[in-house]
Amino acid sequence: MNFMNSKCPEWEIPEDLEEIIAEEESWESEAWLPILLTVMGGTIYRGREIPLAWQIEFEPGSEEFEIPNKKISELGFEPDGYGWASAIQSVANTLHPEIVSELHFGDTEESTCVVWVESESVCKILTQIAWNLINVK
Repeated sequence: MNFMNSKCPEWEIPEDLEEIIAEEESWESEAWLPILLTVMGGTIYRGREIPLAWQIEFEPGSEEFEIPNKKISELGFEPDGYGWASAIQSVANTLHPEIVSELHFGDTEESTCVVWVESESVCKILTQIAWNLINVK
């Protein structure tokens, strides 16, 4: 399978993101559907305040995942939230080992793959990995 081949949507984050977060506590983008990109404020992780937590999530049980789930199964991963998290971890290990320690999968469940990171630059790579796994040819 040819990975990292799909044209990703443009990475567009509002210039006033910090103001939006201060007022609304979070910001969401559906530009990457079926991946929901969310940026949240007020996150505390292991006693440490995270100014902005960048998160992607998607539901691999949804109808639009029929073909991607077949492909992910062919790669040896279960077509559920945990399997997708493992696939993302595997691709990151291979193609972007510099970000692996920054990926947090603790909110993933069988029905939903959730990954969050602490920086925009890492989230951009993470989102591209997930996008390309979902859209692999």
